[in-house]
Amino acid sequence: DTSCQDKSIMIDKLIDASADIIDSIWSNNTKRKTKVMSTSRFIREILKRSRATYSMLQLALFYIFRIKNTIQEQIQYQQSQLNHNQLVCCGRRMFLAALMVASKYLNDKNYRNRTWAKIASLTVAEINATELVFLKLIDYQLYVSKSLYDKWVTLLHGHIKNKQ
Repeated sequence: DTSCQDKSIMIDKLIDASADIIDSIWSNNTKRKTKVMSTSRFIREILKRSRATYSMLQLALFYIFRIKNTIQEQIQYQQSQLNHNQLVCCGRRMFLAALMVASKYLNDKNYRNRTWAKIASLTVAEINATELVFLKLIDYQLYVSKSLYDKWVTLLHGHIKNKQ
């Protein structure tokens, strides 16, 4: 079915765009000594395990963009400190938190943090801490007006189409 193929291609492109966004925000902070999976593969795996919807991913990305400047300021500040907050400095954890918060905002029935911990192979304490840090960064402002969300989706889809 062509419609199904088109949707699958769009989802793949949105995942790749998501990885680009995460990597660009946390670009100076990705110096790792160990080999890890790509950001795109990480996002695909989290989305598959969590059964996240397209809307959840779009909203999670909106939340990340909403706090992008705050995150970059926090990273710069914390890199100048000896004991910096690893949670803010980890794009993957912040993405996971954004996805969790988007899921909880959009859906009446949600996974408990225990389930998110299993999905992400983290402890419940790490999930709780990551979610709390993210909510504080976004100042608990989860509401997005329909008009703003529609503009965001248009912008996001434009970005995806321009990458072709």
